[in-house]
Amino acid sequence: MNSELMIRPIRAEEGAEAKRLIYTVARDLMEPQMSMEEVTAQWDAWGVFSDMDEVQKSFFENGGVFLVTMDGGQMVGTGAFHRYAEGVCELRRISLLLEYQGRGLGYAMVMELLRRARAMGYGKMCLWTNRYKLSRAVAFYHRLGFVDVPHEGADEEELWMEMEIKPPDENFLHTQAQGETGIGPNKGLN
Repeated sequence: MNSELMIRPIRAEEGAEAKRLIYTVARDLMEPQMSMEEVTAQWDAWGVFSDMDEVQKSFFENGGVFLVTMDGGQMVGTGAFHRYAEGVCELRRISLLLEYQGRGLGYAMVMELLRRARAMGYGKMCLWTNRYKLSRAVAFYHRLGFVDVPHEGADEEELWMEMEIKPPDENFLHTQAQGETGIGPNKGLN
């Protein structure tokens, strides 16, 4: 990666910027025929990205993290997970500006999220995506090792996937809690 590029936890004041980035990427991929105003109004009415209104509560206080990819001072990507069930976290908000795609940044983001999920003791990660409009994402997740799984109540467009993630051994968890590997305990938003 470029020396200007870095992945780090989101800061409290960056929630609105991250939400705008997610809307931009999602509109470009899912509803390019609609204006940003139309997409925002429709998705806000449906509550599609309501978790972004309270990032601290939705992610950090819900057994997860929210990370951003920065290029210098510009936010170019996002990724997060939160607790889904006992021992299972849900991958969320993977977004990367189109001009940054194809450079390994999405892969780096998911690898960092997996590393943090393992350090927090999760044994499985799940996600859902649109099987038709986000076919590149589906292929990406398959390459990472996610497998399709049935999900009660899912509509035709929804594809649920999961991956076993081996939690680290007790010695590794102890060093994580001590902060010896650079991850350290998750303190939430800075």
